[in-house]
Amino acid sequence: MIYIVVGNNSLPKVVLTHASGASAEVYLHGAHVTSWVTAAGEELFFLSRLAEFAPHKPIRGGIPLCWPQFSGQGPLPAHGLVRLEDWELASSETRADGALVATLRLSETPATMALWPHPFTVELMVTLQETALTVAFRATNTGSESFRSQLAFHSYFRIADIHQTAVRGLHEVMYLDAMNEMKPTLENGAEIRFAEETDRVYMDTPDTLQVVDEAKELIINIGKRNLPDAVIWNPWVAKAQRMPDYGDEEYQQMVCAETGRIIDPVVLAPGESWTGSTTFNVCATSG
Repeated sequence: MIYIVVGNNSLPKVVLTHASGASAEVYLHGAHVTSWVTAAGEELFFLSRLAEFAPHKPIRGGIPLCWPQFSGQGPLPAHGLVRLEDWELASSETRADGALVATLRLSETPATMALWPHPFTVELMVTLQETALTVAFRATNTGSESFRSQLAFHSYFRIADIHQTAVRGLHEVMYLDAMNEMKPTLENGAEIRFAEETDRVYMDTPDTLQVVDEAKELIINIGKRNLPDAVIWNPWVAKAQRMPDYGDEEYQQMVCAETGRIIDPVVLAPGESWTGSTTFNVCATSG
């Protein structure tokens, strides 16, 4: 089933409920995925208890969409324009294999044109299966001039304990370290562990990564297409305390393992489209 209900603070959200019992939720505000629950009832995305559900404010957790700019890497507001806009549910379907697909759509608005004078249409396709969730982002240039754009799925994963969490698949990959003036650095470890604030953009990464939650004995496999970069982030103690929409201790229960097109932005000529996608699949650590 796919249906729209009233969510937090009266904001509408799309609910996908799979026949297996797995579910996902996507707010029309920002096309923001806020929940992915397994058939066994395990919530896999982190959402801050202080998250604000309000017009013109981002939601802390889930999968914020960063487009056409990542972070502060340009003249636009942090993470671009679309995460603060109200999208529409353009279509929904149940496929022959039982997968549920909801497509959300947004075109330029007076607010986006005031900041970034480019007509566009973007779509987020959310596909829910028994053990997997796929998010696919499609951007189309509907204007008369080319434009450049970055994209990131700013994915927050809910974990039991950051001290028993690892990210795998980035061994011997170069990254830009925001904690060291964006200095290019080679990842020497077989896996990434966390003991301090971590904020890194990994470049030209493998198409398969893993978040390993040792305490829950779960692995989230991350497969991506047309998204060469990955961001690994945890704010740790001091930054967590500076964020008003984030609990002081919540850094212990989340890690961001983001996929994106950041280092080499997409250039779209008039009429051109581009799609990037990520599939999350969950399994037991023994699987």
